[in-house]
Amino acid sequence: MRHRIVLVGFGNVGREFARLLLERRSELVRAFGLDASIVAILTARHGSVENSRGIDLRKALRLADAGVSLESCGRGIPQRSAEYIRRARADIVIELTPLRIGPRQIALDHGLAALHAGKHLITANKGPVVYHYRRLRELARRNHVGFRYEGTVMDGAPVFNLFQEAMRGARIESFEGILNSTTNLVLSEIGAGRTYADGVDAARRIGFLETDPSMDLDGWDATVKACLLANVLMGGRLRPERVPRDGVSSMPVDAVRIAGTEGKRMKQVARGWRERRAVRASVSLVAIGPDHPLFWVNGTSSSLVVRTDMLKEFQIVERDPSLRQTAFAVYSDLIAIHEGRLSP
Repeated sequence: MRHRIVLVGFGNVGREFARLLLERRSELVRAFGLDASIVAILTARHGSVENSRGIDLRKALRLADAGVSLESCGRGIPQRSAEYIRRARADIVIELTPLRIGPRQIALDHGLAALHAGKHLITANKGPVVYHYRRLRELARRNHVGFRYEGTVMDGAPVFNLFQEAMRGARIESFEGILNSTTNLVLSEIGAGRTYADGVDAARRIGFLETDPSMDLDGWDATVKACLLANVLMGGRLRPERVPRDGVSSMPVDAVRIAGTEGKRMKQVARGWRERRAVRASVSLVAIGPDHPLFWVNGTSSSLVVRTDMLKEFQIVERDPSLRQTAFAVYSDLIAIHEGRLSP
């Protein structure tokens, strides 16, 4: 079966997904009977183009990596992105635009346009899911199309697939995790004797820093992920701007050194828990000792510790992920929709 994809956003993750699609195209056909082609790429920086026969991804990657317009890859798209998505001759929309804080955002317009038009929606953008999860889920169900979002938390680690599929029936009581790779890398660099600026530069070099660095460094990314987990997996109704939040950018200069002298490590820990009938969350910088399950999670690694009414406590660890892991989450969601698994 052939799937025609509109790819919205062609930044680090979008380009890595394109590379993965190129590398695995024959395997997708052979193993899954899935013939996928990207027929449109919509970007804010490199222009927007369509080609009904499929865009030459190698050429598009060369141009985008060089910071050049994609106009030679196909016909230019003059319409606004949401308007184009509604009319596009495609069956899947993949939304990979940057995170924004606030309920009004262009990524939501993209998602609604796709679902209203009967197109499957895959996203790694946390914003529309954290603010509008119920709305998007119900619209997808009503129109019998897919809505998947595995790449929104912990890259390619199967967080939502695990809890919404394999562990259906288990009630999550609480969680805590290291969910922002950039902050964890900065703290690890400082702990190793380097500076805050060294850590930020290291994150930028490997492509982990958000388009707006404050999303990572001021704690917004981790807060959105904490709210997303609480809302999707625990039935909460949290908004990131109302959740207590500590970012590494405002951390006292000597906090990491003081923690080290006490045999501890400074970590940014995202938490979610039940409080009577409510669900709460927080993101805080705390010094933790070696008896804590998150103590050993360093560098760009991330981890989630979950406590449920069925399995007392268990931990997911993703060690030193790269952009490939986030791209894999999108890739795996594509396979799931092809196989008829429309939602986690």
